[in-house]
Amino acid sequence: MRNRTRESAEIPTRRARRIVSIPRVLPSHALAYLAFGLFGGVIGGLLGVGGAIGIIPLATLFLDPPKDLLQAAVMVSNTAVAATAYRRYRRAGAIDWSSARRILPAALVTVGAGVALSLAVDSRGFRVLFAITLAALAVREAAQLVRGTGTGREGGPPVGIARGSVIGTAMGTLSGLLGIGGGVVGIPLMRTWLHMPIKRAVTTSVCVMVPLTAVGACIKCATLAGQPAPDGSSALGGALAIAACLLPSAVAGGWLGASLNLRITGNAVRWILVAWLPAAAAWMAWPVVAEWLAGPR
Repeated sequence: MRNRTRESAEIPTRRARRIVSIPRVLPSHALAYLAFGLFGGVIGGLLGVGGAIGIIPLATLFLDPPKDLLQAAVMVSNTAVAATAYRRYRRAGAIDWSSARRILPAALVTVGAGVALSLAVDSRGFRVLFAITLAALAVREAAQLVRGTGTGREGGPPVGIARGSVIGTAMGTLSGLLGIGGGVVGIPLMRTWLHMPIKRAVTTSVCVMVPLTAVGACIKCATLAGQPAPDGSSALGGALAIAACLLPSAVAGGWLGASLNLRITGNAVRWILVAWLPAAAAWMAWPVVAEWLAGPR
């Protein structure tokens, strides 16, 4: 009888350990995550996109951790990158909430739906469609740069509620679905639909991403609580272990990227965006293309 009582008392303790225990990361993997975090942080701070599209492809290619654990870890690091970039831009007097406040509410409402979709639906078709859209936007931005147009309208009217809600919905849904910051869709929409100057679009995206990525990371981590990882350890603990490796360099990279944005011209930022969008499109489409090339098994 005592043994049964003792065993029943140990069950909650075991469950708690499964929820919060953080597994050890191999030193070589930790160093790799530090490098990925630095690269993603620089891209995120410079372009206002969070950094996930710099981190996830590299981590998947070289380390291949479980998808949900990596997404949760990167969503945590996105918050740190966005907050660091926000602090740097605010220090330089470049922050303007006039547009972000119209985009943020819809983004916060829909990020949970994006996380739910990531657990329930096959996102392959969405990936291909979005990749094509990004590639088309890159061609459009490049053509405008060559012609000397598309600089945007500084001091233009604030974003309307309707357009802000559409952009926020796109940012929130995509952030939750793919574990990214949301700026990858928000900035092109602000550029093409609102004719917003590139640097203003970047800082507006950063304003939205600070609360958006924080909420998305909390929701994503909550879905892992109590769940086992493929190796039997705590899924949440594994995600937090990866996040702990990413955070130091991602924060440094976010500051460096934002500082670089403040030092170079708007056209230079646009050329970097043109070079980066096709890479983001390739990452979006590659899982589907690789599956198609492999053929039926």
